[in-house]
Amino acid sequence: MNKRVLSMILAIVMLATLSSPAFAVSYKDINGHWAKDYMESLVSKGFLSGYNDGTMKPDKNLTACEALVILSRFYNLTDVESEMIQTDYENYVKQMVSASYSWAYKNLETCLAAGIITKDELKNISLSSEIQKEKLALFLVRALQLNSEAQKFSGSQLGFADASKISPDCLGEVALLTYLKIVNGDSSNKFLPQSSVSRAVAAAMIYRSLSYLGVNNKTLVIDAYNGVSRTEGIITSVGASSVLVCGFDGLTREFSVASDASVTVNGTEKPLGSVSAGCYVKLTWKNGVVIKLSVESNSSIKWVQGLLSSVSAATSYSSVYVKEASSSTLTGYSVSGTASVTRDGVSATLSALTANDFVTMKYVNGTVTEIRAVSGISELSGTIAKVSYGTTITMDITDSKGILYKFAFDISALPLFMRGDKTITVDSLKTSTNVTVKFDKCKVYSITAKGTGNTVTGELTSYTASSGGTVWVITSNGKSSSYTLDENVSVYSGNTAIPLSNIHIGDQLSVVVYGNIITEVYQLSSTSSSTKVEGTVLKVDTANQIITMLTPSEKLIYIKTNSLVSIIVAKTGYSTYLSSIAANSKLTAYGAYSDAKTFEAKSIIIE
Repeated sequence: MNKRVLSMILAIVMLATLSSPAFAVSYKDINGHWAKDYMESLVSKGFLSGYNDGTMKPDKNLTACEALVILSRFYNLTDVESEMIQTDYENYVKQMVSASYSWAYKNLETCLAAGIITKDELKNISLSSEIQKEKLALFLVRALQLNSEAQKFSGSQLGFADASKISPDCLGEVALLTYLKIVNGDSSNKFLPQSSVSRAVAAAMIYRSLSYLGVNNKTLVIDAYNGVSRTEGIITSVGASSVLVCGFDGLTREFSVASDASVTVNGTEKPLGSVSAGCYVKLTWKNGVVIKLSVESNSSIKWVQGLLSSVSAATSYSSVYVKEASSSTLTGYSVSGTASVTRDGVSATLSALTANDFVTMKYVNGTVTEIRAVSGISELSGTIAKVSYGTTITMDITDSKGILYKFAFDISALPLFMRGDKTITVDSLKTSTNVTVKFDKCKVYSITAKGTGNTVTGELTSYTASSGGTVWVITSNGKSSSYTLDENVSVYSGNTAIPLSNIHIGDQLSVVVYGNIITEVYQLSSTSSSTKVEGTVLKVDTANQIITMLTPSEKLIYIKTNSLVSIIVAKTGYSTYLSSIAANSKLTAYGAYSDAKTFEAKSIIIE
C-alpha cells in the first residue's frame, strides 16, 4: 500500500472523529435540521450567507452560479492576485456571462484561474439551472486540486445502486469523494448523480472538504498567481537573458528572463529582441525572474519618458515640454484635446501636472494621446549589488523581492550620501551595503547606509589583510574584538584627517563601528602624511581649482591646486594648464592630504 493511500486512510479516520461544531449564528428555519451545524460553520467562514428574512433555506436547490461562487471561496487571494486574475479573465467573463450575474463576475474569474471550470464549460453552462450532484462533485475535486488523484479512481466500481448512471467524465471524482467520505448515498444507497443539490447537502460536502484540507494541513493556492507580481513600463534595452524596463514610476529595473518565459508581441508568440526597445511591455515575474512578457509594438506609436518641464494648456491647443530620459533633450509635444491624463494613478487635468513630474506619454502620429504622471515615491530599501565609477556613476540596488534597480548619477550632480547622520562620499558605499534611497520629484535625493554606529576605544593589537578585506583586532580592558576595515575608512588625528598608513600596531584608537565594519578611525597618537597619489581624472573644476580623481582602489580623491602648482605633461616635459586636463587622463600628484579626501598638490604629472 503506497504512502498516498495511507495518507488518505489516515485523513478518513481523522475526519470520522470530527464532530460538527455549534455556532452562535442562528437561522429560524434550520433549528433541528440535520445540516444546521454544517451551515452555521460555513456562514462563520464566509462560504454561505443567509437570506434577508432570517432564513437559510436549507432545502432550496443550488444553482450552478451559486455553486461556483461557493467553490471560489476556497481560495484566500491577496489583492495583487485578485487584480491579476481580474486583468486576465474580466473581459472573457463579461463576454460570456450576462450582466445580471455581475455580482458573481469576480468569483467566476477566480474559478477560471483556479481551473474549477474551463472557458468552454463556462461558455456553455446554464448558470441559472440547478447544479447536478455529479457536476458539483467534478467542480469540487478541481477546487480541492485533487484532479490527479481522481484520475486514479476513474476505473472504480462503486457500490451505489445507481452507480451505472454516473457519467464516465465524473466517475473518478465521485469515487474519490466517496472514498474520502465527502459524499455518500441516500437511504436507498443511491447517489442520484443527475439530481439537484440542496443547500444543505452542498454545505455538508463543503464542510467535509474543509475538514479534509485542515487534517492534511493543505492550503489552496493558484500556482499561476501565487507569489507572482506584475509590472509595466517601457523597454529601454534587451540583453541575452535580461530586459531593462523603465516603469511609469520613473525607476529603471533590470529583470532576468527565464529561458522558457512566454513572450508575445501583439499577442503572437515571438522571441524577445532588440527591436522591442522603446515598446510598452507588461511583465509577469516570480522570485525576480520574468516568466511572461507581453509586448505591444506599433510603428505609429512612440513612448516618451522624462521629467516634465512645463505645460501649455489652452482651449484650442495644448503642449508639454519634457526633458527626455533617454537623451536629456528638452522637447515639446502637442497634446490631443481628448488625451487621457493621470497623476499618481488618479485622473487629472493637464494643468494639474507640475514641473519635474515624471511622465510617460503615448505619442501617436504626432500627437500625445495619453499621459501618466507621477510626483515621485518616498523611498526604496535594498542592498547595493554593484557600483561602477566614471564621469557617470552607476549603482545597482536589489530590493527584498529580488528586483534590480539601476541608477545613474552625473558626477557633477551627485545625490547626498549618508551613514547615520554623517555625510559620506559615494565610494564609501560598497556592495552588500543595505541602503535606503529617498526620492524627491522622482529624482534621487539621498542614499543612506542603514545601521546604527557605536564607538569602540582600545589598542590596535594586530591586523590581517587578505583579498576579503583588512581585519583589525582592538583590545580594550583585556578583551579583544575583531572588526573589518571599510576600504574607504575616514582617519583622523584630533580634528585633522590623516592617511590610513599613519596608523600602526600599538596605537590607541577610537573607532566608529557599523555592524562589524569600522567606518571612522580616531588616532590617539602621532600623525604622518602621504606624499603621492595617482589615478584617473573624472572631473576638472577650473573655477574651484579641484580635480576629482579615482584611485586604482576605486577611492575618490579631490586634488586641490592653485596657480603655483606645476602641471607637467610626461610625454613632452612641457607645462600645461588645469583647463587642459581631460577626463579619463592618468595623473600622479605630489603633496599632502589636508583631510581624508582632499590632497593639496604641489606638482602634477599628466601621463
